[in-house]
Amino acid sequence: MRTDYLKLFFLLNKRLYRKTGFIVILCMIPVIVFGMKLVSQRESGIVRIAVVDEGSSEGGRVADMLLKEKSVFLYSLYTNESKAIDDLNSGRVDAVWVFPEDYDERISAYTKGLMGAGDTEEVPAVLITEREDTILLQLARLELFGSMYSGLSFSLYNNFISLNITDPDTEETALYYHNNKNTGNLFRYRDYSGRGSDEADGYEDGYLMAPVKGLLLLLVLLCGLAAAMYYRDDTDREIFTWMPVGNKWIFEHLYILTALITGGLAVLLTFYATGLAAGTDEVLRMFIFVISCSCFCSIIRKLTPGLKSLATAIPVLMLVMLAVCPVFVYLRQLKAVQLIMPPFYYLMSDNNPRYLTYFTVYTVVTIAVDVLLGRGSRCSG
Repeated sequence: MRTDYLKLFFLLNKRLYRKTGFIVILCMIPVIVFGMKLVSQRESGIVRIAVVDEGSSEGGRVADMLLKEKSVFLYSLYTNESKAIDDLNSGRVDAVWVFPEDYDERISAYTKGLMGAGDTEEVPAVLITEREDTILLQLARLELFGSMYSGLSFSLYNNFISLNITDPDTEETALYYHNNKNTGNLFRYRDYSGRGSDEADGYEDGYLMAPVKGLLLLLVLLCGLAAAMYYRDDTDREIFTWMPVGNKWIFEHLYILTALITGGLAVLLTFYATGLAAGTDEVLRMFIFVISCSCFCSIIRKLTPGLKSLATAIPVLMLVMLAVCPVFVYLRQLKAVQLIMPPFYYLMSDNNPRYLTYFTVYTVVTIAVDVLLGRGSRCSG
């Protein structure tokens, strides 16, 4: 008697929705997305810096530029240095940057010194106080210098004119400089596929939204692992003894795919709804991901001796994948471990089209391994 696989698929799907654990996993998808969106829209930063503006025109411009900057550094404006230092001592901020009242004069003196025209002792333009000099604060100072650069550039130009031209017209000099700005970019970002920053799809919800894609992919895989555990439980209770032995491999994957397809569709729609989708290739990547996850979950089921060991292995696997897959960071030292995990290929193929080919090869290999393990278990049985 020919098995109606499509009808069986819907029956298994209906059965799966009676599992409380599976419903909980699906409910985690909107919770993660909207929770992270809500957090990312609030003030957040991995480093908090107090910017003290004491009233100079150029210092005020730099401070305003920093406050408007979208970055992982959170800048707060202060008008009183002692209040900023108090917040530094109490741990509310990590550093204090003071733009003194005579910031403009200090910048001018500094640029004159660069041309060998300064005859006074060097006076720092920005006063920085930190609890400790961390890597993140060193990176923040690079952002500070980037904001100061245009003022330094004009001061250097203005001093050069003053030193080499007798009685220059200050207003004309400034007008000439500002009217001859190069509006182009010194750098142009391109990802591995050759897309520029203006062409690439993306989102502007802040760095807190960056790991959401990886977290959602892990939830899809968790759906498959949960289905593999349910399948093990059902087979142990001999619920599917009516299924012909030759069809058990297909039946197992139908069982797992019901969960993966449901989770995959929910996550795919979430990607497009939130702008996390990297173009039209997202559908193809999700299709390959679902197939590879089905085989990966089946392999894990076959390698674990019983239901309890499978239930124990699932949280361990999820924690390992959360750590080694590029969800938060990319750890190159663990490449050998990453290569056996489906989420790694999906996340890497976002910006590197070569990994889509690797992903396809990986899926074929997992199918072959799963088939071989299935035959081995039948022979041993």
